[in-house]
Amino acid sequence: MKILLATDGSDSARAALDFLTDFPLPVGSEVILLSVIDWSAYLVESDYGDGQALIAEETRDALRHETEQLLAGETDRLKAAGWTGSTEVRHGNPADEIIQVAEDYGVDLVVLGSHGTSGIRRFLLGSVSGKVLEYAPCSVLIVKASAGHGVVPVAASAAQDAEASWRILLAYDVSRSSSNALAVCTSLPLENRAEVTAVSVMPLVTAFRQDIRQHMNAIWQHKKQAARAALDDAVEVLRRSTPHVRAELREGSDVAGEILDLAEKSGTDLIVIGCKGEGAIRRFLLGSITSRIARHARCSVWAVRG
Repeated sequence: MKILLATDGSDSARAALDFLTDFPLPVGSEVILLSVIDWSAYLVESDYGDGQALIAEETRDALRHETEQLLAGETDRLKAAGWTGSTEVRHGNPADEIIQVAEDYGVDLVVLGSHGTSGIRRFLLGSVSGKVLEYAPCSVLIVKASAGHGVVPVAASAAQDAEASWRILLAYDVSRSSSNALAVCTSLPLENRAEVTAVSVMPLVTAFRQDIRQHMNAIWQHKKQAARAALDDAVEVLRRSTPHVRAELREGSDVAGEILDLAEKSGTDLIVIGCKGEGAIRRFLLGSITSRIARHARCSVWAVRG
């Protein structure tokens, strides 16, 4: 797997690196460490006076040096964790450059923090992460700095192994996008290090008490049985990666809300969900459910593109 890790030295970016070095990713994965210098954030050429050009050049040199030091330090951390990779420095709009580098190098996964620190020497990953999530040509992993793994869940399953330190929630609905997400989970060397919960949410229409009619309808019951069978099949596939797998079938009028609720109650560290829909210029745009989960989940979110 070829991974692009965007870093700006913020706490959120450091959390992304911590996540990357600890999470069980495929053996042989390579990392490209990217840092983007956005001159426009603090310098405006038209404002230069006679002495300001020299100050601007000195500032640029200082930024280049700081960026090189940042990448050198992050590279050392990667090497200490047994990873190999390279570094890249780009100039311009951070989100655009991250997306461009992902295209240039045929990246499989972009990893970045959910927020950065604003001001000079830093680019803001709040807006950046949202744009990358929406327009990247590959899968995107948004790491939430406040979410650490290894926390004992509120409702741990009986099958929880003492060694399992990651709790993963896979959103599954038999669609092509969720099948891609399932394939990603299966490709990971999770073994005893993780417990995976595969969840399917059957959307209820609650207007005019249609939910009651749906429950009484034989067709609805047939769909429920089919959804349960598909979920059980997904569980069997996931067992190729880890023996600690369980399934949960839910019903509700708010699909994203049900997934977020389960993630919160189960102490989930990572939600894995597929991206639906295809936008202009061959971009795979996020579906509304994926977008909402990525933005509101308290844990990290891996949005999988096919």
